[in-house]
Amino acid sequence: MSILNVTKAALLGTVLYVPLAFATATAADLVIFDPEPAAQQDVGFVLPAVSGPNGKFELDLGGLTDPSSAIFRAGASFSIPVGDTFGLQGDLAVGSFADEWMGGGALHAFTRDPSSYLIGVTAGVVVADGAALGAIGVEGELYLDRISLEGWAGYAALEYDDPMLSDDSGFFGIGDVAYYATDDWRLSIGVASILGSNSLKFATEYQFAGMGVPLSGTAEARYYDTGAWSAKIGIKGYFGGDPDKSLIDRHRQDDPPNRALDLFAAAYLLTATYDDMPPPPDCLDDNETPIWSGTEWECLPNET
Repeated sequence: MSILNVTKAALLGTVLYVPLAFATATAADLVIFDPEPAAQQDVGFVLPAVSGPNGKFELDLGGLTDPSSAIFRAGASFSIPVGDTFGLQGDLAVGSFADEWMGGGALHAFTRDPSSYLIGVTAGVVVADGAALGAIGVEGELYLDRISLEGWAGYAALEYDDPMLSDDSGFFGIGDVAYYATDDWRLSIGVASILGSNSLKFATEYQFAGMGVPLSGTAEARYYDTGAWSAKIGIKGYFGGDPDKSLIDRHRQDDPPNRALDLFAAAYLLTATYDDMPPPPDCLDDNETPIWSGTEWECLPNET
């Protein structure tokens, strides 16, 4: 079974998992007591991997410079504890880029000590018109006071419907270093490399106080190795558990990042098709044909 089929199976599992998790999280608001922040716990007390059934939704808007395009993304994540040591999370996402729609999902299985680390396996897939990108690998987080080190790395596969476009597979990695200036304000810098497409990201999230519901504002700027830039602003809402929980505790006690949205952001150009990519060049050699490599056109020898 190919890696892309594995990640598509993960997407199907996420679609089946999300409604059940949503119902569980809604019921949990009535019966689950959310643990206190780690700093207020008795010495020796270990928090569970997931504080209780919970979830989040995300929405952002922005633009990309090359090719010039508006960007829209929306996502939802739902997490549930599996005993005290393990957790499961399902992600769903939709997005629009260059007037084309994409859909995707991811499934996380992990263990976590909210005072120090998270480690697990995550599979995700993004499906665009004429292309599909799947990824599976190890996900990890390390918590160092107000600093968090976060990463997801492994194997990815890209398949195009058009035989003129070259399929690809190989390494992918996404990593972030985050600093919490306050309990409710996160600043981060990150890098992503997916099948040779590289980008650098700057992002922030601030959780507003006194809103009645847990709501935060987000912003992100990303530079791609093609010379393109993207910028987005958005909102993120949380539900399930303690509505007064700080942002740093939400990130370390509740749900990991929505990895379907991470694939969207890092791989816009990889999922481009003929309709939204730059025109092919004229090859100087008559025995060569322009082939889209995933990030740029290349003149390759004709097959004989």
